[in-house]
Amino acid sequence: MRVLALPSLLFLLPPLITCQWTSEDLSLYDLVEEVGVNFYEWFDIPSDATQNQVKKAYRKLTLEWHPDRNPSLEATAKFRQVAGVYEVLKKAELREKYDEVLRNGLPSWRQPLYYYRRMRKLSWYEGLLVLLFIATIAHYLMMWAAYFEKTLVFKQKKQKRGKRDGETETMREALEEFIPKYSQLLPILLAKSTVILGKNIFLAIKDALAKEEVEEEKGAEPIEKKRVPSTPQPEFKFEVAQGLKAVSTNDPEMERKYAKESEVVSQKQSGSSWTPEELAYLVRLSTEKYPAGTPNRWEQMGRSLNRTPEDVIQMAGKMKQMKQEDYSKLLMTSIQQSSGVTVAEEEWTQMEQKTFESALQKFPKGTEERWDRISEEIGTKSKKQVMARFKQLAEMIRKKKTEN
Repeated sequence: MRVLALPSLLFLLPPLITCQWTSEDLSLYDLVEEVGVNFYEWFDIPSDATQNQVKKAYRKLTLEWHPDRNPSLEATAKFRQVAGVYEVLKKAELREKYDEVLRNGLPSWRQPLYYYRRMRKLSWYEGLLVLLFIATIAHYLMMWAAYFEKTLVFKQKKQKRGKRDGETETMREALEEFIPKYSQLLPILLAKSTVILGKNIFLAIKDALAKEEVEEEKGAEPIEKKRVPSTPQPEFKFEVAQGLKAVSTNDPEMERKYAKESEVVSQKQSGSSWTPEELAYLVRLSTEKYPAGTPNRWEQMGRSLNRTPEDVIQMAGKMKQMKQEDYSKLLMTSIQQSSGVTVAEEEWTQMEQKTFESALQKFPKGTEERWDRISEEIGTKSKKQVMARFKQLAEMIRKKKTEN
């Protein structure tokens, strides 16, 4: 805080000085210093001369030093000085100030005005260098003051605690770190900060350009929809009027039974028939990525499935009316696709799977002879097959959670 206070005072000093001396005062001091002789002696008039005497002397000197009449090189400067002296002598207020300068002289180095007058004549970069020099000296003195302050505190603590060699050496080592060093001077700190700032700006610009190139490359490449590869599976068609029964195309009798009704339903749908992959993907979207309450839920799901929002809403309504065994089969398909593990469904029928799930709830973890009881509950599977099935499903769920 002390280091920051000193530059602030240095910047506030010029306005304070300006309030004490006007521009006329400063111009008078500059003119006296430039002319270098007594104004009255140069005009050849007494110190109490009247305005007429001053005017006659002024006309005489202007004729003598006018550039059109006097060919010397210093004629222009002398003519300007004559005009300045006349402006001082013809005004009573400035004349009194000049008389005071004759008595007391110009401001000396002991007065702030002496330094301010010289600061006014410097260019902006020279003024900054002077301020930096002053701030550096003040900063260096502040560091020594802080060091002596810590040394004084150390001596006071040493007198109170007594002589302890271990603590004394530790405190001395700590005090050595506070000894002012030339590497801690203000110009060096400013130079280091400037270099670090330049590096950070360069890295930020470099990262921004790299991101723009990546975005341009992504924009130029066609975005292809990633689909999960899966084995060919039968398609399902749904009827609205009678509970939406799932019919496999592998069953000729069932196909003939529902062929006519499926054609009517397909005509009413806005898009093509839904494949098991799309239905499984719809289940994942509606339960995981876009659950109930998500803004624009149906439009986002439609974009992911390349279907219209109306088609997605219609199919979601149909899935709510599906039978439990059909929905379980569809859910198993979703788990297979998300985990990448294929379940041999031909070994387990839907009834066996449903009985297995019920038995897991009926005989929870910790039940004695759990797997034997579950096997007896199913009736068609052995204890080993039941345990293998449970491990297989647990592995599916674990992989799904890991990917999410």
